[in-house]
Amino acid sequence: MSTYPEIKHDGSSDEEKGHGHNKVVDSLPVQGDEVQPGGQRELKRSLKGRHMQMIAIGGAIGAGFFVGSGGALTTGGPGSLVIAFCIIGLMLLLTMQALAELAVMYPVNGAFYSYAVRFIDPSWGFATGWDYAIQWLTVLPFEITAAALTISFWKKGAETNVGVWVTIFLVALCAIQVFGVRGYGEVEFVLAIIKVTATIGFIILAIIIDCGGVPTDDRGYIGARYWHDPGAFRNGFKGFCSVFVTASFAFGGTELTGLAAAEAANPMRSIPMATKQVFWRISLFYVVGLFLVGLVVPSDNPGLLHASGAATAYSPFVIAINLAGIRALPSIFNVVILLAVLSVANSCTYASTRTMQALGQTNMGPSFLAYVDKKGSPLWCVLIQIAFGFLAYINEASTGSTIFTWLLALSGLANFFI
Repeated sequence: MSTYPEIKHDGSSDEEKGHGHNKVVDSLPVQGDEVQPGGQRELKRSLKGRHMQMIAIGGAIGAGFFVGSGGALTTGGPGSLVIAFCIIGLMLLLTMQALAELAVMYPVNGAFYSYAVRFIDPSWGFATGWDYAIQWLTVLPFEITAAALTISFWKKGAETNVGVWVTIFLVALCAIQVFGVRGYGEVEFVLAIIKVTATIGFIILAIIIDCGGVPTDDRGYIGARYWHDPGAFRNGFKGFCSVFVTASFAFGGTELTGLAAAEAANPMRSIPMATKQVFWRISLFYVVGLFLVGLVVPSDNPGLLHASGAATAYSPFVIAINLAGIRALPSIFNVVILLAVLSVANSCTYASTRTMQALGQTNMGPSFLAYVDKKGSPLWCVLIQIAFGFLAYINEASTGSTIFTWLLALSGLANFFI
C-alpha cells in the first residue's frame, strides 16, 4: 500500500533496494530521530523523565480503581478481587515490557498503532488506530459526567445544575490544551502525586483499621474476619470471571507511556524507567490496596451494590472510612476521586488527539488532522475531542443516562479489542 512509503535513511526506496522481510523494519526511525512531522510542524519533545514516571505510576489510577473495585468486591468477593487483579496485572506487565522495547527503539508518533502498521499489516494498524481513538473520544463525556456527579456528594454541589459543572470542567480541559504537551505533562504530574499519596495514605489507614487502632471503630480487631464471613469468594466461577472485566477496565491508561514516547525529551532513558514503575504500581497500589479493602469492608455491604460509574459515595475506600467512624476523611477522599476522574479526562484528550494526528499524517484519516500548531498541539484533533465532550450536556435531559450506558459499553469493548 502507498500509505507508508518505505523510505530508507539514505533516501532510497524499496523499489531501488529490492524487497525483503526486513525492509519495513529498516524504514522506522532509529534512536535520536525526530518525530514524524505533522503538517508543516512537529510534535514537541517536552515530556521529561519525571512526567513519564508519574504518567506510568498514576496513569490508570482512576474511578475504575477507586469506585469500580467496590462492585467487583461484592460480585466476586475479596479473594476473586485480588486474584483477578494479579492475573490481569501480570499480563499487563508483560505487554508493557514489550511495548517499552519498541518505544525505545522506535519513538514514533502513534506508538502501537504505528507498530501494528509496520510490523503486521496496514489494515490491522488502521483498525487499531481508529478503535483506540474512538475509545478515548467516547470516554471523555463519560468522565466529565462522572466528575460533575461526584460533586453531588456535597449538599451545595447537588443543588447546582449539573450543566454548570460540565461547563467548568470543559473550560479547564481547554485551558490545559493551550499549553500543549507540556501542560498535559505538568497536570498529570501533579494529579498523579495526589493520587499516589492518597492511595499510600489509605493503605496505612486500612492497616490501622484492620488492627483495631481507630478509637471510633467499634469493630475492634478485624483481621481476616470478612474472608471467612461472608467469605473470600462470591457467586462461584461466574463471580470470579466478572471481576476480570472490572480489572481490565481499571488498568486502562497504562499504555500512555508508550504513546507519549514521541514527545519524550529522552525516550531511551525515561521510557525504561517509567515502565519499571508499572510493576510497583501493580503490586503496591492494586494488589496491596485492594487486599486491604477486602479486609476492612465486608463484601456483602449494601453500599457496594451501587459502586460503579460516578457513585463515589459508594466507593469501597469511602465505605471503609465511614465504617471506621472517621468523619472528615470521606469528603477528602471524594476530592481525590474527583481529581482522579479529571486526570482520566485529561488523558482522554491526550490519547485520542495524538492517535488521530498520527492517522492523519499517514493518510489513514482526513489530512487536516495532521496539522500541528506552534506549541506542538494537534489543533483540529483537540477541537474534535472537545466537541465530543459536549455530549456531557445530555445530562440535562431526563433520559440522559441512557446515552452514557452506550458510551461506557462502546469504550469498554474498544478497550478489550486494543
